[in-house]
Amino acid sequence: MKRVRSSLKGNGFHIVVIALLNLFLLLCICVLLHHHRLPRYGANVLPASTHFVMGAYDRSNSHIITVTPGETPRFFLEEKEIKDGLDGIERLFKTWDCAVPARITVVLVCDEAVASGTMQKLADMVLSHGFTCTLAGRPALD
Repeated sequence: MKRVRSSLKGNGFHIVVIALLNLFLLLCICVLLHHHRLPRYGANVLPASTHFVMGAYDRSNSHIITVTPGETPRFFLEEKEIKDGLDGIERLFKTWDCAVPARITVVLVCDEAVASGTMQKLADMVLSHGFTCTLAGRPALD
């Protein structure tokens, strides 16, 4: 039987220490990559909740208010006239109370002759109740 001899000088302690350090470094890298502890910058963005459902549109969560111009502007909810102007709209909004008012969208359709102050009061009233407010408009014909 032939005896195998090593050509290395010493007993190989340095090689064992280097191998253990490499294993420790590899373990640290695996732990850091697994826990995702990397630095992050910016802001967290969450998707907005919506009343839209794939393939369907819930019309009960949106209301269209039309404003006509004049000395005393007239307000219409869909096709019904709201009596008492802005006070009537205030009473109407109180009847729409729900768990998440931001899910209700109020679309304001104003004629271009409606005073901007009236439109702003109405938009502020919608937003103060927590509803989502949008403005509908027509593109200029020029």
